[in-house]
Amino acid sequence: MNTTKLHIIAKALKKEMARVGSVTLISQAMQALKNQINQPQQTNHQQQLSSHLNNLYQRLEGSPVDEFSPAWRETMVELGVSEEFGTRLEARVRGIFERNQITPQTALEELKKLHEDISGTESQLAGLVDSLEYFGVGEDELDKDECEVGIVIPRAYVKDNLKTFGLELVELEKSLLVFSELATGQREPLEIRQISSSELAIFLEYLPEIGACIAIAVERIVALYKQLLEIKKLKEDLIAQEVPEDKLTGIEEHAASIVRPKLDELANKLMEKYGDHLDLARKNEVLIEVRHSLNKLANRIDRGFNIELRVSPQEDHEEEEETEKVQAQSAARQQILESAAKIDYLEQQGEPVLFLPENDEEAGE
Repeated sequence: MNTTKLHIIAKALKKEMARVGSVTLISQAMQALKNQINQPQQTNHQQQLSSHLNNLYQRLEGSPVDEFSPAWRETMVELGVSEEFGTRLEARVRGIFERNQITPQTALEELKKLHEDISGTESQLAGLVDSLEYFGVGEDELDKDECEVGIVIPRAYVKDNLKTFGLELVELEKSLLVFSELATGQREPLEIRQISSSELAIFLEYLPEIGACIAIAVERIVALYKQLLEIKKLKEDLIAQEVPEDKLTGIEEHAASIVRPKLDELANKLMEKYGDHLDLARKNEVLIEVRHSLNKLANRIDRGFNIELRVSPQEDHEEEEETEKVQAQSAARQQILESAAKIDYLEQQGEPVLFLPENDEEAGE
């Protein structure tokens, strides 16, 4: 993983642990539970335990970690700390007590193990951040009014071949440029913020207004794709049962019949939301391109691609500075945050079922 991204993620996790105080609160809960076990007649120990747990749950509610991008959440999984923050930590603690309502000693042992885990994480995060800062490794922070679109390309998709990878980048550029024109009326060259070789990820720089348009598209495609996972599972089961390939074409056609109308509807909604500045002739041309781009993105998500978005924090403005431009940027930023939180990191499951047209020839237009 990229060290500058690791730095900013580690720093965010360290800050969140300090805000919640999870190590201290779980330690207090452990002590209250231990007292309850040793002095079961004293009801105040049970009250103290309940108080510490409720305090922990309240602080974990609405944790910013729960809104991390898919790549950030995947990094947490790689670091082995995904169960130690936010709603996942709350579920883990609640599970300990739900499983051991009549065996408090077992609950105490599990709580001790959890405390050891998060104490170790707190210590190692502090050391990691200190070391990265000592060696001058920067943080992957976004500049003012900057949005980042990250695309993770499966190595298997390009077969680790440089030429194939390059051709795919060209296709991605074609897919994404139309959103620039749709949102701003201009097609500016895409600028690379970073490239990660470990997972063939490329991170592009965008204005928030363009990022919001892409965010809506990706969010809706991912939501739609989740509906197709059962179809993919069915096809996978049939392949495992050695059903001939020619008998499976109906499944692919059925999947496409679900997706195509929804993507066409999405294209029309994007045009309604962003395309007022286009003249009628150009609007029709852009609409066709948007449809093809949505098809390309859906096809690639079906093949294991993941797309994520980040946006710079909102700056404080004096009330008199709340111009139309500032309001538009604020709305775009909020749209990106809302959509990004709904975009899950999807693992490729089974063979692809989508083969949507990506150009006029395939579409028969």
